[in-house]
Amino acid sequence: MTQLYLIRHGEACILRDGIVNDYGLTEKGVEQAARLRDRLVKSGEIQADVWIASSFLRAKQTAEIIAEGLGVPVVVENDFQEMRPGQALGMTKERLDELLVLHNPKQSPFSAIAPGAENWPQFVLRVGTALNRICRQYEGKTIAIVCHGGVIDCSFQYFFGLNVFEMPKVGFQTKNTSLTHWSRQEDKTWSLVKYNDAWHLDAP
Repeated sequence: MTQLYLIRHGEACILRDGIVNDYGLTEKGVEQAARLRDRLVKSGEIQADVWIASSFLRAKQTAEIIAEGLGVPVVVENDFQEMRPGQALGMTKERLDELLVLHNPKQSPFSAIAPGAENWPQFVLRVGTALNRICRQYEGKTIAIVCHGGVIDCSFQYFFGLNVFEMPKVGFQTKNTSLTHWSRQEDKTWSLVKYNDAWHLDAP
């Protein structure tokens, strides 16, 4: 059976001096990633044949912290990035908030927030294509991907066969460094084993 683990990155710093960008993990985010690393080292619950990380800094840093404890190599992939913001990166928070009102993906899924940015269907199709590729490439093996909340949202649309042209009508509140586990059964159907498993954040 193919086992797929999706891990959201630790808490990220996205605002510095009023400017929005990918500044990597916060101090709390580093601690969250370390807690997950310690959990995985102790439990051995993920025996992955391949570890993959989004190329965005916050995901790469999370993957590096985990990999340090497990002693595993990490493959960096652009296709598992969060929805690409294009020229919205580097804007002030005030300007970005204005654009989010004008280009809310729930109301206007085909609208992009800025030049070079993805709209929602483009994002879902990119992630779905990447998941399909990886699951075929590593069929019958265990895959772990350190990624983003939006990527995990897209996994539900992909595996449940939901409409890719609109955002899900349910909301996801995916916790930082949580585990989402999908399993492909012998009859070739996929099952959701767990979602939002972050008990290591509450452990003493």
